[in-house]
Amino acid sequence: MKKIVFFIVLANILLLFSCSKTPVIRTTESDADKIYQEGLFYLDKGDLSNAENRFMKVISDFSYSKYEPFATVALGKTYYQKEEYMSAITVFETFLKRHPNHELAPEALLYKGHSYLAQKPSDFFLLPNPAERDISVVETAVVLYREYLEKYPEDKNKAEGEKKLEEAESILIEKDLRIAEFYAKRKKCAGVFLRLQHIDGNFKVTTDKNLKRIEELNKKCPPKSKEEYFKIENNEEKKENSEEKAEKKNDE
Repeated sequence: MKKIVFFIVLANILLLFSCSKTPVIRTTESDADKIYQEGLFYLDKGDLSNAENRFMKVISDFSYSKYEPFATVALGKTYYQKEEYMSAITVFETFLKRHPNHELAPEALLYKGHSYLAQKPSDFFLLPNPAERDISVVETAVVLYREYLEKYPEDKNKAEGEKKLEEAESILIEKDLRIAEFYAKRKKCAGVFLRLQHIDGNFKVTTDKNLKRIEELNKKCPPKSKEEYFKIENNEEKKENSEEKAEKKNDE
């Protein structure tokens, strides 16, 4: 049922923007401003349904207006607050394609990242085997936050972007560390090596807890080349197989 509702909302959004390519001039610029301000009032008060209606009216009826881009970003933020994250992403993507150099482009890109990160599994840190959780949305969020910080290093929301990037990266670091610890318990040091290498090449570990975990993993599996580890593990497997065959022969 949720999927059906989402596709209906998505179809309405796409129809709205496709129709707004041809300007519909009904009243004056001041009317667009009035409706847009009403939308902001409702958004601030948490009346998201009325806010959505006002912003959509500006987009559909005043597509020629300077308020259309502002209403589009505000509509995306409305969907974000409604936790309709895929709808929010669609709106922000549409805005960035149509207004890549607009003054609100940094904010749209930032909120696009927020909309992906908000979809992370809520129970990620509670599950016994989080490595199996799909956290591709977090990986996408990291890409978007990094793009935002690279493109807009002086943006007013930079601190927020840095904080969210750190939050998203911490989830990916946690996944890599748990998988590495899983391999370490089974003495599969090649897997440990690959995970630690991935962390080192992609993230900056800042917490004492995680630095200590990495130190412990390096003690259990001292740094070697990937090829060396695979060679050691292959030899161990061959040895185990030979021992099993010998035991079976003796039993016969």
